[in-house]
Amino acid sequence: MLKSACFLFLALFCVLPAFAEYPKPPLEAYGALPSVSNAEVSLDGSKIAMIFNRQEGTYLLVTDANTGELIKGVSIGAIKARSVAFYDNTHVILRASDTIKTHGFRGEYEYGGAFAINIETGKVEQLLYRTKGLFPAQSGIGRIVGRGSRAEEVLMPAYYGEASDSPSLHLYRAKLGERSGRTLIKGTPDTRDWFVGEDGKVLARVRYQDKSNMLRVQYRSGKKWKTAFEEKREIPFALYGVMPDESGLVFSLVQADEAGFTGLMKLGFDGTIEGPLIPIRDREIEQVLTDENRKVVGVQYAGVVPEYAFLDADLQSSYEATHEAFPNSTLKIDSWSKDRSVVLFQVFDASLGDVWLVYFGASKTFRIVSNKRPDIPTNAMAVMMDIKYQARDDLQIQAILSAPPNFDAQSSDPLPAIILPHGGPASYDRFDFDWMAQYFANRGYMVLQPNFRGSEGFGQAFEDAGRGEWGGKMQDDISDGLNALVTSKLVDPERVCIVGSSYGGYAALAGAVFTPELYKCVIAIAPVSDLNRMLRDEKRDHGRHHWVLSYWENAMADGDARKSKLSSISPVRFAEEATAPVLLLHGDDDTVVPLSQSTIMKSALERAGKQVELVKLKGEDHWLSVADTRMQTLREMDRFISEHLPLE
Repeated sequence: MLKSACFLFLALFCVLPAFAEYPKPPLEAYGALPSVSNAEVSLDGSKIAMIFNRQEGTYLLVTDANTGELIKGVSIGAIKARSVAFYDNTHVILRASDTIKTHGFRGEYEYGGAFAINIETGKVEQLLYRTKGLFPAQSGIGRIVGRGSRAEEVLMPAYYGEASDSPSLHLYRAKLGERSGRTLIKGTPDTRDWFVGEDGKVLARVRYQDKSNMLRVQYRSGKKWKTAFEEKREIPFALYGVMPDESGLVFSLVQADEAGFTGLMKLGFDGTIEGPLIPIRDREIEQVLTDENRKVVGVQYAGVVPEYAFLDADLQSSYEATHEAFPNSTLKIDSWSKDRSVVLFQVFDASLGDVWLVYFGASKTFRIVSNKRPDIPTNAMAVMMDIKYQARDDLQIQAILSAPPNFDAQSSDPLPAIILPHGGPASYDRFDFDWMAQYFANRGYMVLQPNFRGSEGFGQAFEDAGRGEWGGKMQDDISDGLNALVTSKLVDPERVCIVGSSYGGYAALAGAVFTPELYKCVIAIAPVSDLNRMLRDEKRDHGRHHWVLSYWENAMADGDARKSKLSSISPVRFAEEATAPVLLLHGDDDTVVPLSQSTIMKSALERAGKQVELVKLKGEDHWLSVADTRMQTLREMDRFISEHLPLE
């Protein structure tokens, strides 16, 4: 059950309706991949393609947008499907990945590919797959930056240099239905991105030299490159797309105000900077929306409930009509027809559940395309609240609180709680279907998802407040959220578990060793436990001059990345302080946080005589993308929490 902002903590409560009796769907209904994990409407608005997940496998389905009738179904196999897009009414492009090793190169990496599928013949071909001279160990080979000048052609960047340790990012022409690509234009070792026009002509490229920290944006003038922008930057900023009239590129710029919210700006090919293109709001720009040629159409603003603003008037109208029809819902615009008359949304709503919804502008009507969670009725959904509380230094922290469906703020006794910090840490939690939070709230736990300082979405100043605060004020914000719940008599302080994944896994382990008095159990999924080791791994993988190192040094230690400093905030160094049992879950195909981060934590806890388990998830990556091991993860969590934090 979705509720919008309900109370300011310690000040005002709102009374929420409660179900005395409510269904408890099986664990499998939560642990399964969503029935449709990605979808897209065709350019003419007549069809919808979707990635359809079932226990027996994953399929690409193409259906009639108006009736839902199945047009084509193709089994995808064992690869991890990520997204679908229409090229035309006949071809769908599926992006997928797999975790692989390449002979002669260290370690595993997530190999991405693009597959062109003819929905009339069923023929499937992987684009660029047989192109000669490609660098053999690259992950982003499935990226498409626009359409080519010829029929059934897309433009794809890929690194060239079969035996080189500094390959160049070329731009290739890829013909749908063929495995080999042809070079459209050559890049350089420091080329990072390409932008093209509606006619397939190259407009610009972005270059970044790690050693000198020089960022250059260059545009094509005849057969020569000219520089529109040049600046030394320790961490490069992103350019998101092309202006609708192709007069420049679009980027976001933090405004010089107290909160530091972002504005959408234009970088002209003559070097001028103009903007903002859309009036600045007291909300951060989370995503810039583009069409099939990366022409910018609008922005998504961050927030516990996202909002949108569009350069395109027709999309603005469709969004406003849908928002008016579902005013208390979380709306995420997904895709649209070329004439903007048909728009596909993801909707999380108390009365509908977690669904895909298509809007027909001509008739101003809606149709539910698919329910992502068909086995979870709406009266089994958690009561979700947007709360705010004060950190110990008076910084206001926003959080999502999920309570059991029978929760009544006026009469409920203090509940056992799960503290669920997000990953990133530059991410944030919002009103949406979180399968872990929903499952444990349904079972009777209070679940807190704190947007601690360092979270994105609340302005640059709030995000910057987390710099150098791993294990410090960021961790205090999490503890202060729990204390506020205890003070409000919503949570039993003797029955609390902390659970997290990635950075959230680090926060869970930090909670175990830095504030052990707060928690009765700890679950860390793909956690970082040793920050010095993490930086060594990043240096090995990217090189000592790469901007990624600067990013992590600033994030973790505000630039003070001495070994002693990082050791002082690494949970693995303080294993003897833990008192609660610890469950570690980690995929053996994790290419973001290696499994070794969990194995060394397990060894440290065992040497200290602590209770610890490590469950290795076979074939799983960092994002719990695999159906079987995702289900295994929830089963292991449920077993562990039931043992150490039982419901009375």
